[in-house]
Amino acid sequence: MQNSNSTVSSSVELDLFEVFGAIWKRKWLVVGTTLGCGLIAAAYVFFTTPVYESKYYISPPTVNDISNLNIGRSDRTELKPILVEQVYKIFLRNLQSESLRRAFFESTYLPAMAGDGSSVSNSVLYSAFSKSVTVAPVGKEEDGRWSVSLQDSDPERSVAWVASYVSQVGETTARELAQDAKKVALVLARNRALEIDTLRESSSKIRQDNITKIREALLIAQSSGLENAVVFSGKGSEKLVGNMFEGNAYMRGSKALEAELKNLENRVSEDPFTPGLRQLQKEFEFYKMLGSETFKIAAFRHDGVLDLPVSPVKPKKALIVFLGLLVGGFLGSAIALLSHFIAKRREAEATAAK
Repeated sequence: MQNSNSTVSSSVELDLFEVFGAIWKRKWLVVGTTLGCGLIAAAYVFFTTPVYESKYYISPPTVNDISNLNIGRSDRTELKPILVEQVYKIFLRNLQSESLRRAFFESTYLPAMAGDGSSVSNSVLYSAFSKSVTVAPVGKEEDGRWSVSLQDSDPERSVAWVASYVSQVGETTARELAQDAKKVALVLARNRALEIDTLRESSSKIRQDNITKIREALLIAQSSGLENAVVFSGKGSEKLVGNMFEGNAYMRGSKALEAELKNLENRVSEDPFTPGLRQLQKEFEFYKMLGSETFKIAAFRHDGVLDLPVSPVKPKKALIVFLGLLVGGFLGSAIALLSHFIAKRREAEATAAK
């Protein structure tokens, strides 16, 4: 058993020495292949257009940034306060919106590419642009910090575009929230207007009912010959009997009823005599005014400084050249070994033929 193990060990050692010897014998082939692949990798790196990446860091807005949005809002009214989390959530949703990305592509990216003389179709350009934009959280999502990355061959353009893209989304979000706030206020104003109209109509009908009641009471009083109100006295106090809204209103006397009837018929407006109307008018004016507000807000905060990228993110020059040399070394060694074993086989066949 010991002889067998030593035989195998010497055989392996012999094979390894043979491999290294074959490679060393053809070392210039290996070196040439390695350098050739390295040069190809270096040429690829040299002729490939570098790509730069700009990152824009964002954070949630402050309460002060969205304070205008909460004008007229409180827990005691129909308009509940809008929280910072709600505003920021809408902004992040818009930041990843396909429609807003498409709008930026058509307004900014596409004209720039057309100026470069590119003949690529819009769908291909949009696909490339969409892949160049990345929106991702920084750390934990609960922290609220996100980054927007944009890659381009021009570092200055990448900085300008990523700042423009985030600003455009922020403005759209602020405009969207302001429009929603206005619409809600105008809906409440319309509701109050309908309530006012209904209340006025109801008050007018009540006045007509009162006029009818007084006319009937006046007719009874005139038929009974009652000109003055009937007054009962007792225990040192006087009491007027009869109510204009009840069946005994005629006891007020024809003179008082005629005066009341004339007053009701000549009344220009029922507004001062309509309970709750002034409060509704007050709310209507308030919501109407709120519907014309501008609601200037900021939906996010820029966190940090947007610096000009110095080094390209693609291609990674050192890595590509290193991989080229590595592949060249393996390829050269493989070729050297292959040629060695082919030559060895031919020698063996030639010896066997003799």
